Amino acid sequence: MTPPQPISLDHLPSRHAFEADPPEHLFHYTDLEGVKGIFTSRTLWMSKFTASNDISEILLAIEHFQSFVARKAAEVTKDEGDFLREAADQLESFRRTNICLASFCEQHDLLSQWRSYGNDGRGIALGFNSKRLVELAHRHGLRLFRCVYDQAAHERIASDLVDSLLASFRASRPDGSQARRALITQFNSMFLVVAPVIKDHRFVEEREWRLVSNPVPFDDPNMIAVLKGNQASVKLTVKLTGDSEGMSNMVPRVTIGPTLDPHNVSDAIDVLSQRNGFHISDIAISEIPYRRVAE
Repeated sequence: MTPPQPISLDHLPSRHAFEADPPEHLFHYTDLEGVKGIFTSRTLWMSKFTASNDISEILLAIEHFQSFVARKAAEVTKDEGDFLREAADQLESFRRTNICLASFCEQHDLLSQWRSYGNDGRGIALGFNSKRLVELAHRHGLRLFRCVYDQAAHERIASDLVDSLLASFRASRPDGSQARRALITQFNSMFLVVAPVIKDHRFVEEREWRLVSNPVPFDDPNMIAVLKGNQASVKLTVKLTGDSEGMSNMVPRVTIGPTLDPHNVSDAIDVLSQRNGFHISDIAISEIPYRRVAE
């Protein structure tokens, strides 16, 4: 039996759509409790992708892929078409795969981000040094991807994924159900790493980037379960640096959200960051007017 040929993102022609050099800073929006946790533990928590704000992002990527499979399956041999359809059907079980994400934004003061991630404005946008973020990704086997909002680019990526799977199938001609499943499992892992970059064009103003993990087993020591109130989720904890290393330029910029007492928050962030080895050179205050939430 010929082993399945490796399926790699490095061979995907459309990867330039989401693999790019990031801007100097990328902003991670979170609430005050989240900031405290990041600074005191010197750790970033990445959420399993099924716990993201909009699971429809993954479904959108699957929909594009299945559409191209339907077209391609009609053009190839029956065995090849059956295999492509089998792979497309297997993606419906994506919830079992532990791909974890952390989201970043090119914009440091964006209302939609405050509402979604910054406790409706009473939060913080941590401005990460992108060079250090890329180093972090390499150190932990993660990938930093730019999200893709263009529908034509979505179709190119989906088409390339189908072609990649078909080429691997033709090269190895897996004999028997076990070999076919092994190739599909390998492909599913690559697909689900790419899927989080596919975003609806109506969210283009966010200009989002994502730190994406490979599939992580549940028994990985860096996987934790978070039970808070009536919510439950799975997280991957990523050390920002070694305990003996300084954090000087990991988070050089911070924006305080449109809260009632931004100067008090700024003072608290200044003390918290310095106590934990972070050197913040620029603390800005949101220019979005604060609006008190009705009680």
